[in-house]
Formats: sequence, C-alpha cells, structure tokens
Amino acid sequence: MFANYLIDMSFTRRLFITILTTSCLVIIYYSSNAQTDHSLGNWNSIILKGKISQRFSLMGEGHIRSSSYDFKYDYFEAKTGISYSITKKLTGLFGTGLYNTDQPGGFFQTPSRQKEFRTWQELTLKQTCKRINLEHRVRLEQRFIPENYKNRLKYRLGLIVPVNKAEMVQGSVYLTVADELFIPQYGPIVEKNRFFAGAGYKMNENATLQIGCVKDTDYKSGSHSVKNYLQLMLLYDFTKLIKKHT
Repeated sequence: MFANYLIDMSFTRRLFITILTTSCLVIIYYSSNAQTDHSLGNWNSIILKGKISQRFSLMGEGHIRSSSYDFKYDYFEAKTGISYSITKKLTGLFGTGLYNTDQPGGFFQTPSRQKEFRTWQELTLKQTCKRINLEHRVRLEQRFIPENYKNRLKYRLGLIVPVNKAEMVQGSVYLTVADELFIPQYGPIVEKNRFFAGAGYKMNENATLQIGCVKDTDYKSGSHSVKNYLQLMLLYDFTKLIKKHT
C-alpha cells in the first residue's frame, strides 16, 4: 500500500515539497547558534555496483575523509551489500560496513577514537518526471560500537537533472542535490542533517565523475556543529565485467 502511494507522482511531489521545506526550516532554525568549522574538509569516495542476475546486484563503497585539506585523513568507511530489484523502480538492499574515526590530523594513527561495525536494510525508490530523476532512500541501521549498540533510521531524498541531454547517457552533464536526515532510536528527533549539492559528468556507460560540497550538521543536546567538505566521487558500474567472465 505504501509503495503504491510513493509510485504516484502527485503524492511524491507533495512528499518532496514537505520534506524539503521541513529540512530547510530545521537548517535555518539551528544555523543561528551553530558552531561552524570554517575550514574545508576533504572527502573522497568510490562507489561500485554491478548486476549479477536479472534481479540481484552487488555494491561496494569506500570513503576517506580529512578535517582539512592537508590530506591527513582521519576517517574511513568500507561498505558492501547485495540488492534485489522488487520492481523496476523499487529496490531492497542488505549491507554491512566498517567505520573508523581517528583524531583530526592523525592520519590513521592508532588507537582510533572509534571503531564501528554496521548492518543495515534499505528500500530505494527511483522515479522520473521528464528530466527530473528523484530517489527516495529509507535505511534502518544496526550500529555495533564497542560496549554499545544503537539503532538508527535514515531518510535521503535525492534529485538529479541532466543539463545538456534529455536523459542520463554517455556525455551527460548533470546537477544533483540530496538531503539526508539521521534519526536515532533515542535522543534528539534528528541527530544529523547531511546536505549535498554538486555536479557530475557521465564519462561513458560505466563510469561517472561527480564533485560537490557536503554540509554536515550534527545536532547535540544544547549545541550543534557544522562542517563543510569538498567531495570528489567516482561511480563505476561493473556489470559488463561480470557478463564478460560468466
């Protein structure tokens, strides 16, 4: 029933406007007292995906970050997962990941400040309206932190619009915006808001290069902080490689 509502574009437009408005109000409300780190962080990412059958796909992600642009990386995460196409527009996924945080500027010196293992389940719905490509993603995380365990819900709304071509094909230049809310099991209603705006270029059928800025806002009891990152991302589809060797 819920999926049927999401597939209806009129409902989706209302949902998009509601969530975008709510996110903007939350950002504006909290930004007046935000503790902003004005130094620009460095965030590099690689995302791999490929179909292994008509409905099943594999994915892998690697992210590495530094608090400033000195390339002294102090955070990394490595994730993998398997997804299943429920319909042409709706996909389910189960994933796992390792996350490591060091002191800023530590360049992965030991001991780390926090190590974490996660599993998660997610649903992703993709929709197209003329040039506009919408993506809704709902993720339920299980976070295994030493001597601690937490659950968290995430919702991300993404938008991609090709600029020079009507569709996302080879040679397409596109603009993209995404906003993700992190909702913990306990504590504040929203513990983090992650906003991204950028542009990308589809180099060929398999590879896409994307660059943009991430505004990462952490909400804590009594205070919150804002950190900006310049993100460079490579997206690669290895479906053809799988077909070639099967």
